[in-house]
Amino acid sequence: MTNNSRRKQVLTGTFVLTASAFIAKLLSAVYRVPFQNMVGNVGFYVYQQIYPIYGIGMTFALNGLPMFISKLVVDVRDPADQIALIRRLQVFLSIISLIIFLGLQFGAQTIALAMTDGHLAPVIRAVSWMFLFTPFLATWRGYFQGRLEMGPTAYSQVIEQVVRVTVILVIAGWAIHAGADPYMIGELAMFSAPVAGACALLVLLFTVRRKQLPRPSKRANLTPLFRRLIFEGGTLCLVSAVMLLLQLVDSFSVVAGLRHFGLSFAAAQNLKGIYDRSQTLVQLGMVVTMASTTAALPSLSLAHGRGQQTTFDHLAATEMRVNFALALAMSAGLFVLMPQINTLLFSSADLSLTIGVYCVSIVLVTIILTASTILQAVGRYRATMAAIISGVIVKILINHWLVARFSAMGASAATLIGLLVMMIVLRVLAARQLAHLFNGLQVLKLLVVLAAMSVLVKLITSGIAVGFQIPLTRMSAMIEVVIGIPVGVGIFLLGCRVLNVFSLREWFAIPMIGRLMRLLKI
Repeated sequence: MTNNSRRKQVLTGTFVLTASAFIAKLLSAVYRVPFQNMVGNVGFYVYQQIYPIYGIGMTFALNGLPMFISKLVVDVRDPADQIALIRRLQVFLSIISLIIFLGLQFGAQTIALAMTDGHLAPVIRAVSWMFLFTPFLATWRGYFQGRLEMGPTAYSQVIEQVVRVTVILVIAGWAIHAGADPYMIGELAMFSAPVAGACALLVLLFTVRRKQLPRPSKRANLTPLFRRLIFEGGTLCLVSAVMLLLQLVDSFSVVAGLRHFGLSFAAAQNLKGIYDRSQTLVQLGMVVTMASTTAALPSLSLAHGRGQQTTFDHLAATEMRVNFALALAMSAGLFVLMPQINTLLFSSADLSLTIGVYCVSIVLVTIILTASTILQAVGRYRATMAAIISGVIVKILINHWLVARFSAMGASAATLIGLLVMMIVLRVLAARQLAHLFNGLQVLKLLVVLAAMSVLVKLITSGIAVGFQIPLTRMSAMIEVVIGIPVGVGIFLLGCRVLNVFSLREWFAIPMIGRLMRLLKI
């Protein structure tokens, strides 16, 4: 295969993988809106308490480990050695997954009590079964990605999410008619994870069988790989699960903190269920960033591998500035329209300020993910690992204290502080690689544009409410959101154009806008 055809295959594969990841992430975020409407705040609380455990396992099997394993497969040229590598990794990862499975099965009651709710134990046991599929999902996805065959990974991850979402919504629909209690709903909903994992694995195994892969050789040696598995594979897994790790801390400390704040257990459950709406909105806001960083990695790695430092610097700066600008715009828009969005999606405007503050994390996570992608392209992993661990530790230390004093707002603040710590540690430990990514004048112009956008959108939506004298209902919220979002997007794009916020390269890097400019040959 020539270099040009290989590069074309890499780009095509990246597009397929990015598109499927975008669909999977979108499905994973969107279904929670109807699910919450079906099961209510307490039902959503039960589900979201355990969701981070599922989410961490899913990201390991979908993003972190396959990406690492694909790099190992690329480094091994002999097909028989590649299969030997996969088989032995499956054994090693199966041991780890079995330990996690047994820990969740037999430690479920202890974990549930640590979450201040012993009734969560069956829900924890239900989700633990998915970890038995993780070694095989991760290794086969990594194998095919390493051989630049993105189809099996793409199909399996979309099918996994379609099956899981379908099962969850069917269960929620049944629960409404059957009058099931929230814990039974949560337990049955979490059983969707192993069911979906089994369906995804069947897709991969069908491909394996159809390919008629060679027999594994006996030359592969995993001993030198354990260190890489811990640092490289572990870092990639941590990056994929940044928000999930912080949400897991919330699962252990928010309800207990709310009890110390003075709420009854039932009120604390209800408030935690409302607070958990923020995670759905942040996940929706992160879909574009996740797709963008996935698509940018091959180009960054290629430029670094060829020693094209100028090209690498331009690509890195463009990726950071565009992602930062879009994240800032999304966070500002969500903050301004939060009462309306909250009411439209979840039927009430409760905790709108708290959820709006939490959504600022979209900006911070975007910076962290983009920076980690840049560092990954140059083979730097330890700085990212140290940064994420530091931020999670800070969140653990301050979360309960802040919630006990400021209610759910304390949890939002603790999340932002934890992410800020990650950013600072990352900037300090990787100062040279992350230098010159931001332009001070550009950031200032962005803030001016976003201030104008926020004020005008707020005036328009407030004018609609006051002028027509309508209370905030789902219908009025829909009208304000349908008007407010396109107005906000228009003001943002127009303001950026008038103030020359973006260079031509950066305009082309903005999703949809770049495509439109190419069509118009601008």
